[in-house]
Amino acid sequence: MKYLGKSKYDSVLLGTALGMGVPIIAFMAYYLIRYTGMNFSAFIRYLNGGGLFLPILSLCCVPNLLTFFIFIWTKRDKSAKGVLGATFVFAIYVCIMKMIGS
Repeated sequence: MKYLGKSKYDSVLLGTALGMGVPIIAFMAYYLIRYTGMNFSAFIRYLNGGGLFLPILSLCCVPNLLTFFIFIWTKRDKSAKGVLGATFVFAIYVCIMKMIGS
């Protein structure tokens, strides 16, 4: 659909927001499914103590792939750019934290 010459839901801001939100939602889903009986702060301490926080955060970015392809398949390239940019932000954060930690 066209709306004043622009495709509906085709903006870098929307893609960036979804690209940042989907991994956070995936992280919360992982917490709720796997560690329901644990307090959230204790869960974070547990992940940090075991060296699992960064690998879990990296895996939580995988659903961005689906979000990215949905935008590509529906010809919403600006939103796909936003998702890709947000994924790079997560990747850079993980890389920096791994360099600092080692």
